[in-house]
Amino acid sequence: MIKAYFSGIKQILLQNIYTSKQSISIAVAWFTQRELFIAVLDALDRGVTVSIILIDDIINRSEYGLDFAKFVNKGGSLCFASSKESLMHDKFCVFDNRLIITGSYNWTYSAEERNSENIIITDDSTVVGSFLEHFFELWSYQKPTTVYTHKYISDAKEKDIIKDYDNFAKEISCMISENIVDSSVYNIIENARNNIAVVRLATLQKVNHRKFPKLKQTIGMRCIIEGKDNKVLKIIKEGQILPFTNEVKTQTASDNQTSIICEILYGKSDEADENTSLLAIPMDNLPIAKAGEVKFATKVTLDTNGYMHVEYVCQNTGEGREAVYFNSDIICYE
Repeated sequence: MIKAYFSGIKQILLQNIYTSKQSISIAVAWFTQRELFIAVLDALDRGVTVSIILIDDIINRSEYGLDFAKFVNKGGSLCFASSKESLMHDKFCVFDNRLIITGSYNWTYSAEERNSENIIITDDSTVVGSFLEHFFELWSYQKPTTVYTHKYISDAKEKDIIKDYDNFAKEISCMISENIVDSSVYNIIENARNNIAVVRLATLQKVNHRKFPKLKQTIGMRCIIEGKDNKVLKIIKEGQILPFTNEVKTQTASDNQTSIICEILYGKSDEADENTSLLAIPMDNLPIAKAGEVKFATKVTLDTNGYMHVEYVCQNTGEGREAVYFNSDIICYE
């Protein structure tokens, strides 16, 4: 059996959670949807074994999100995947080791209320087995959470607020429209971002006397180059005098690819894993097409103080994503 769905996805998930008898294995980038969370807690109360892997970020762990302490205290197994090396962007759930639901759908209000999403359901034993194997591999890389604590906005690091702001703000907007959180929450996260800009401006005013700024090491993006994975497409090369802007063009690597991640790297190696990951920009709901037919433009601007702006655009649809990064240590001066 294999079926595709483009609507009613939350109800399909709820039905399978409530009818599971033995185990549920969940790997999704983001999980904020309270109705799904209540169903998962109910499964634990019925004696079902539930394991969850999520990205370790503000969206999943803010004080306005789900209280995963309840999940852990009821015996649920929880892992938060670090996004420092790569972004865990999976979206699948295995029920009773016999049925898999996978697709573009995160377990969020944005997925339910704002986005165009899809899932595929199958009980094909080979496919289910492959996803279970992948789940256990993901789990083996992480450290299980035995005591859960929120990541409060007031304590969040500058780079985390910058990295997660766009997706977090969209999710909070959907939560406000569903009366899950008060409208004042949007102002709180917006003020957190604005405060960073004020601090940065003050910093830039202090250091603008420095001369001949150059990039210490190369900035590039993770790519498949000439059929070889884990390579670096260079965007701004080591020693480049700043400020500087450059744009590179890329394309999908496989047929019917529905999602992609633009990961920006910093370092000296041509091997992606040997460099530092600065930020990752996910893009979902790509046009269904053959490998190479969906095109992207990545534009990177780096100023004289280490402030980097990345614009990532799908040229087929015109849809774009933006992200910023700041680190003065990547710049050297004379």
